[in-house]
Formats: sequence, structure tokens, C-alpha cells
Amino acid sequence: QTSPPSLSSPFFSCFFAMRVLCTLALFALCGHARAFVGVGPLALARGRSSLQLRERTAGVQLGLRMMGAEVDEKELIKVFGRMAEKTLFGDGSAGACCHSGCDNCEWRYSFDVLQSARPKWIPAYSSNKFDDGREHVAKWSSLFEDESTPITKEIFAEKLAGLKFDMPLGPPGYLTAKQADLSPSAVDLVWARLSNGKETVSVKQMSMRLRKMVMPGEDGVMWSDFLVSVMGDDDEEGGGGG
Repeated sequence: QTSPPSLSSPFFSCFFAMRVLCTLALFALCGHARAFVGVGPLALARGRSSLQLRERTAGVQLGLRMMGAEVDEKELIKVFGRMAEKTLFGDGSAGACCHSGCDNCEWRYSFDVLQSARPKWIPAYSSNKFDDGREHVAKWSSLFEDESTPITKEIFAEKLAGLKFDMPLGPPGYLTAKQADLSPSAVDLVWARLSNGKETVSVKQMSMRLRKMVMPGEDGVMWSDFLVSVMGDDDEEGGGGG
């Protein structure tokens, strides 16, 4: 008569090993199920919202690149030359600096007021007032009736055309005011960047969008910043900050 296999035989070793593997696999599946269930409706909704935002941002960026490919750089000079200025206010605290190159001076390379012989910057602020009373109101702020009233693309185009053109510093060549009539395609492209696809733009939103064209801490948009941003080659996040 054949005796039953002992607990130490290969048969039982293999059997117990299979039981352990099956148990571990079952625990793993249960863990994944709990993790999935734990996501919840709110988390799923947030995920969908994030995906929709990324898709919208990608769509806006693609649209800007397509529009930019159809606009001549010279036409953007006509816009920049209307919004740019010869004066830019920075950090008012820097006005107390002697600018003699003193070691460890935090304002060594900072100035309260920058000046240029030709328009060089679009201020990223609508106005900037120092503690000593000096104030600079950005030229582009005249596009708005007041701080609380947003503008549409039609108002933007009308008011922009009324701003005086001066050949700015940065772009190649030279244009006179008589050669600087605005093209609708260039205005549409700049509006698309400043509005980020929205119907209206407020003073605060305009300032925020301009600041996104420059490095953190800078107060003015130069020609190179303006060109790269408007042509749709930068990585502005969706909504442009509001």
C-alpha cells in the first residue's frame, strides 16, 4: 500500500508556494481596487478639469502659432511702437543708491527710473508711483476708460490706432509714422495673446499678461520679449493668470 506524501515532500512545498502567491496576488488586486474607489467623484472631476485646461491651452498656443505664421514681423513693429515708451519705472528703493558699484549693495544693478532715447519698453504696470511722489502712467493704460472697465477687441483696435507711433528700439530698419498704419491681422494676433482667447481684457489682466512676457522681477517688455511671446513661441500657462 502506498503511503501519503509527507509535509516535507516536494508536492506540499509546491502546493504551499502556490497558495502564498495566490494570496499575495489577491491582496494586490484588492489594494488597486481600493485605490481606484478612493479616487472619488471630486478627484475625477478635477482630473477632467485639468485635462480640459491643458487641451484648451494647447489649442490657444497652436492658434497663436498659426496666426503668427501669417503676420509679417514689420506689422508687429507698428503695434509695439504704439505701446512702447522711453521711460520705465522700476524699484523706487533703488533711488537711494549712489550707483558707485559698492560691494554687497542690493541695488548695485537696479535703478528706480530707466531712460532711453527711443521707445524701448512696454511697462508691465498700468501705473507705478514712488513714495516720494513720482509717478509713471503707462501709455497703454489709455486703452481703458478706467481701471474697472474691461475692453473688447474692437475697442482695443480703435484705441490702439489712436496711439502715437514712434520707431522703437530693438527692431531692424526704420518706420515713420506715415508708414505705420496698423494691419488687422497684427492687431488680431496681439489681442489673441493679451486676451488669451477671452472676449474682454481688464487693466489687471493686461498687466498680468505683459508680465508673463518677461522674466520675474522685470518691469518692462522689450521688443525681443514681445516678438517671441506674440508669435506664440513661449510657454505661457493657460489663462495668462486670469
